[in-house]
Amino acid sequence: MREFGKGNYQAKAEENGIGELKILSAHFNIMAEKLQKQMDEIRNNEREQRKMEKKLLQSQINPHFLYNTLDSIIWMIQGGEYKGAEQMVSLLAKFFRISLSQGQDIIPLKKELEHATSYLSIQNIRFKDKFDFSVQADENLLQYLCPKLSIQPLLENAIYHGMEGIYDDGEIQISIYEKNSLIHIDVIDNGLGMPPETIEYIMHNKVVSSKRGSGIGVRNVDERIKLIFGNAYGVVITSELDEGTTASIIIPKIKKVEDIGY
Repeated sequence: MREFGKGNYQAKAEENGIGELKILSAHFNIMAEKLQKQMDEIRNNEREQRKMEKKLLQSQINPHFLYNTLDSIIWMIQGGEYKGAEQMVSLLAKFFRISLSQGQDIIPLKKELEHATSYLSIQNIRFKDKFDFSVQADENLLQYLCPKLSIQPLLENAIYHGMEGIYDDGEIQISIYEKNSLIHIDVIDNGLGMPPETIEYIMHNKVVSSKRGSGIGVRNVDERIKLIFGNAYGVVITSELDEGTTASIIIPKIKKVEDIGY
C-alpha cells in the first residue's frame, strides 16, 4: 500500500495469510486494478483530446493565399511573363506538396524549411522584389522534427505587417540554430517594428491576416507547439520600433514521432 501510495501503481499485495488479512489483500488488489484501468482510460482520452485539438488548430487554414497566388499567375500570363508564371506554378506545387505531407502533422525541419522558402519565393515574385530574403540554417538540426506549417505563419506576419510601409529595401531572414540544447527558428525582419500592445494582440488572436494570407495566426503556431511538446516551448516575439521584429520558434531536439507520444 505504501508503494502504491508513492505512485507505483503496479504494486500488488500478496494474497496470503488467513482471515481478514487475506481478504483485505485481495480487495486491495481488485481496487488497484480498477484504478489502473481508469487511469489508462483517462490517459487515452487525454491523448485523443490532444490529437483532436492539434487537428483543429491545423485545419484553421483558408484558401486566400492560394487565390492570391493563382491571381498573380493569371496576371503574369496575361502580361506575357511566362517564365515567372512557370516559376510560380512550380513553387506553388512544391508548397502544397509539403503542406499535405501525406497527412503527417510532424515533419523533418528540412521539409518545413523547404516549405517556408517556397512561400517566401512566391511572395517575393508577387510583390515584385519588395523584399530580399536569406536563410541561415545549421545543417545538423534539419534532421529533427518540427510541426508542419510552423514557420510560414511567422513569415506571413513579417511580410504583411513587418514590410508594411517599406517599398524596396525590405529584408527577411530565417535563422535556425541551437541554443541551450534547443532548436531556435528565428524569423527576422527590418520593418517598422511593433509596440508591446501589438505583440500582445498577435499572440492572443488566432487569425491575424486572414484576408491576405493563410489565416493561421502566430498564436495558432504557439498553441500547436505547446500541445505537441509542452508549455516550455512555443513562439516568442521581440520587437523595437524602427528596428524590426524577431519571431522565434523554440522546440526540443526530437528525431522520432514516438518520442513525443504523437
